[in-house]
Amino acid sequence: MTSSRTRTPKPGPVSAEIGDRVIALRSAGKSFSSIAQDVGVARSLEAFGLFVDALSSRSPAEQIKLRAEENKRLDGLERRLGRIEDPKSRERKLAAVKELRQRLAS
Repeated sequence: MTSSRTRTPKPGPVSAEIGDRVIALRSAGKSFSSIAQDVGVARSLEAFGLFVDALSSRSPAEQIKLRAEENKRLDGLERRLGRIEDPKSRERKLAAVKELRQRLAS
């Protein structure tokens, strides 16, 4: 019997074509969940990883621009998460956003 929640291996180096696609989709406002489906990875977190990996192949100026855009999106997510009434759930989700910011900055 196969589990519906199979672990997917971490993707290797991003091909330029996939990296371009991930960045284009994110810049167009697509969610990482939607991007994951589009590029054929199982989870939105994997799509985020592809995005971060693809950033490294961009010019320094474009990296700054793309990181600023993503941080702005994360700011909005943090505001929405701040309204969660359950403190444990809120803190867990805010901690996850903090980890995303750290990955984005690296």
